[in-house]
Amino acid sequence: MPRRSKPKAIETIADLKQAEAALAELAGLDRDLKAIESGLNEGVDQLKAEAKTKAEPLAARRKELETGLATFAQMNKAELFTKPKSRELTFGTIGFRKTTKLLTQPKLTLAMVLEKIKAYGFTEAVRCKETVDKDAMRDWPDERLALVGVKRQSGDEFFIELKTEEIGE
Repeated sequence: MPRRSKPKAIETIADLKQAEAALAELAGLDRDLKAIESGLNEGVDQLKAEAKTKAEPLAARRKELETGLATFAQMNKAELFTKPKSRELTFGTIGFRKTTKLLTQPKLTLAMVLEKIKAYGFTEAVRCKETVDKDAMRDWPDERLALVGVKRQSGDEFFIELKTEEIGE
């Protein structure tokens, strides 16, 4: 049976003086959190830079090897790939795959192609992402909202805005 932990006591604020002190403490906590995050970000940035420096020569060598293999395969395509389109080797497989690309004709843009698709009614080639626009629905009367299965709910939501002064670097 899992243990139940006691709920932690909620900070009780009895007057405006205590509320002011709580806001001051919140501002201090925010500053401390930002300092920790800043230090973390600096550490992460440094690690990323070190990793990039270490990875660049490896990535360049990898690209050289890929280009060399592609050139070798292309130059020896007739004898290496007579029937099968790939050749399995000890450490991997090299080969050719059939690919098909759709390119626009010269002097045509994708916008022009889209207009032609619409004009001919080939709507299966047009992507449309439909979503509910709640911002537009905010101005609707409650009757119209109910008609489409939506209801308006109002309430008070507590917020805190801390006054922070930005210090230039």
